[in-house]
Amino acid sequence: MKRLRICFETLIVAILTLLCTSCPDEPSEELGPFVEYTEAQTFYDTYVSYTGSKALIDTREQSKYEVGHLTEAVNFPADIYNTSDDNAQWCKDLLAAYPKNTCLFFYGPTSFQMTKAVAGRASRLGYGKENSRIFSRGYDELKPVWK
Repeated sequence: MKRLRICFETLIVAILTLLCTSCPDEPSEELGPFVEYTEAQTFYDTYVSYTGSKALIDTREQSKYEVGHLTEAVNFPADIYNTSDDNAQWCKDLLAAYPKNTCLFFYGPTSFQMTKAVAGRASRLGYGKENSRIFSRGYDELKPVWK
């Protein structure tokens, strides 16, 4: 009986340890299975060949967007639009501009994480899953391929 009690206590401690170590301090983003392109040509070809409703989203700072951006791109800067508040103005802007069945093509600075963060927020609003594509290298590598 004592052996059974020790096994039970050990099991409880193991389960509690597992739960405490697997729960992050902050809630994680449910990004969905975004397609993260690394090659500029593949990203461009996919954008051009997509026949449904689509939008090209530039996540760079507004000042860099104004200096130059890809044809048809709209600016949703990651430094402004990377907010955890799903009721923020940018969420309203995105929903007002594009129906949820729009395929969103994201590109941004060389730092892929900021672009991914904005795409993650869009996913939480109902975009994402099969409707998102992210270029993971940055604007400078994508620009020479865009026609």
